[in-house]
Amino acid sequence: MRPDRPHRRGAPVLVALSILVGVVLIVRPLSAIDVLLIVTLPGLAVAGAHELVTAHALRDRLIGAVLLGAAVVLALQPAWAVRVLVTVLGAVLVGEGIATVRRRTRTDAALGTGQVLLGVLALAWPDVSVFVLGVLLGVRLVLFGFPRLGRVVPRPVTATVVLVLAIALTGYTVGVTWTAPRPDRFYTAPQDTPRSPGLLLRAEPFTTDVPEGARAWRILYSTTRAGDEPTVASALVAAPREATRPAVVAWAHGTTGFDRRCAPSLRTRRTIGAGGIEAVRAALDEGWAIVAPDYPGLGTRGVQPYLVGSGEARSVLDAVRAARRIPELDLAPDTTVWGHSQGGHAALWTAMTQPDYAPDVPLAGVAAISPVSSPVTFLRDLQRRPVGTIFVAYALAAYAGTYPDVEVGDHVRASARIPLRQIADRCLRSPTSEVSLAQARVMADRFVANSLYEGALGRRLSENDATGVMEAPLLIAQGERDRVVTLGLQDAYVRERCAAGQSLDYRTYAGRGHGDLLREESPFVDELLSWTTDRFAGEPTTTTC
Repeated sequence: MRPDRPHRRGAPVLVALSILVGVVLIVRPLSAIDVLLIVTLPGLAVAGAHELVTAHALRDRLIGAVLLGAAVVLALQPAWAVRVLVTVLGAVLVGEGIATVRRRTRTDAALGTGQVLLGVLALAWPDVSVFVLGVLLGVRLVLFGFPRLGRVVPRPVTATVVLVLAIALTGYTVGVTWTAPRPDRFYTAPQDTPRSPGLLLRAEPFTTDVPEGARAWRILYSTTRAGDEPTVASALVAAPREATRPAVVAWAHGTTGFDRRCAPSLRTRRTIGAGGIEAVRAALDEGWAIVAPDYPGLGTRGVQPYLVGSGEARSVLDAVRAARRIPELDLAPDTTVWGHSQGGHAALWTAMTQPDYAPDVPLAGVAAISPVSSPVTFLRDLQRRPVGTIFVAYALAAYAGTYPDVEVGDHVRASARIPLRQIADRCLRSPTSEVSLAQARVMADRFVANSLYEGALGRRLSENDATGVMEAPLLIAQGERDRVVTLGLQDAYVRERCAAGQSLDYRTYAGRGHGDLLREESPFVDELLSWTTDRFAGEPTTTTC
């Protein structure tokens, strides 16, 4: 028995270490995926090399070569390795489920059916499966230390829980899939995209949630992305029925998401003026027309210029140009731009871009409400908050799709790339946004492999700070309790622009957060209407610099 004593003395240490590591991996499942990659890839390489060296049969050597080649490829593309692990998880669950059902007892039928459904869901929700796989590894290590825990719950209870959970998750998946808005053929670009921007390509009456006393159209028009690449975009246009040659307010909406399904024009309610509905409807009551671009990539196919200033600005200016071509509508040349949050960034860039890009759309004024005036500061401020991870996902997808020198893999851990990609595919306010928030809480800011603010991404983000000259009268409004675009960010931006000689009117509002500056009860709404009336009337502007 003496040879066993070292093992007995060492076993408690091994058990304690297994439990400790298991708990850590349950809390930090991305680390569990990293561990799996560290173990799996060298294992594949060793197995492949062993077959190549020791095998005599050609088939075995070919298998060895495939294993070794797979290890090399997956080591060079670790995100593919994560996808393989997730696919294996789904396949194993489906396979085990089918085998369990074949045992033909009621308990086995329930358990097996649940396993099959969970396997299919693992393949349908690869981003969730990444976290599940990490948690399962942690649970397995904990059970190594407490093996009896796995036998505490009776098997019929386990089968019932698995089946009920699987059915509930399947129902949720089917529900969010079928209820999600989908762009119809209206948003399909013509076969040859016109190179001339601002052309009206398609228009039809729009009736969803249109205010009483107004009429509206959905339009498709030509515009250009950063780098002068032609593309198409959609927009909503609304005007009072009784107005004659109404002046135009171009409304640049805040963040709705990155995927094309997140276009405000696809909503079933609160469409025109999404994100600032009360203020926009007040503008219609004043007799002004509203031109509300979705931005390219929302509704239409392509990459949305999320916080890419030139793309946002061009889509705003070209939407106004296209709206002027609606046959049933006669718009005055007077135009102001309102923009909130992301749309505030778009509004500032519209002021910078208009003189050279669209001299035929003179601007009477630009109002930027809680604008993302500095994308770098904005993302850095939010990076440690769950909602910040969602904005980072949108920005990474946009910048990687816009700038060839920006690579997501340079900044995001391999284990986090699938979740971050899926977060970018979900709209900010949708049934699945809670999934994104849950994932963001688990990841925190640990998804970052290298700084977001160095290299090509950092340079590109800085290029999109709104630091150019703006000739149009400029109003910047900021809520003092805003936790998304912070007061500190805006104060610093305004100080910098004033020091550079920019004339602007800066107003802050005590007690107001990010989403409520444009609500009906906000004092800013009346001030915005009065300010816009003065701009259309050509009244002198004031500056707070």
